[in-house]
Amino acid sequence: MLRTALIQLNMTQLFLLRTTGDGRRQASWRVWVLIFVLPVLFLGTAAAIGLESYAFVSKAQRTTGEVVRVYAWEGWNPWDGATTDYSPVFRYRFSETEVTEASTGQSSPNWNFEIGSRHDIFFDPERKQDVRQDRFEQLWALPVTIALIGLVLLVPAIIAAICLLRWLQGGKGVAHG
Repeated sequence: MLRTALIQLNMTQLFLLRTTGDGRRQASWRVWVLIFVLPVLFLGTAAAIGLESYAFVSKAQRTTGEVVRVYAWEGWNPWDGATTDYSPVFRYRFSETEVTEASTGQSSPNWNFEIGSRHDIFFDPERKQDVRQDRFEQLWALPVTIALIGLVLLVPAIIAAICLLRWLQGGKGVAHG
């Protein structure tokens, strides 16, 4: 039933923009999807990554980890160009009787920590896996950056939507010269 309704909708709107014989202007739902697809995808992705980070921090335990190794390799980013990226490995107490080691699973030019230095980390108490540092850069920088890109993309989408609405109204309020 839903499939039939969608097929019928598609068959009735085999256009993006059109002007009918009586002069009415119409826009297909596809135009609205095209206008808003990128901002919605970026904002949705930011929300999903942010919620995942929030869920991890909510169930994780905070502890202090001691840096036992730091892996280094050549990297690149758009702000600094060629860099050396570092990925620290932390030793921490997983349970009352067990000490373990884990990396962050990520790297950054900012994480060249001294061996033996201690840092606040989060770990999942239900299973051994990568830990996360208690830093904005690791927990929130990615979702915030993606959300900002989504908001920037929303500006031209809103402008396009306003222009489309004006076009649909027959150009009312737009100076013709």
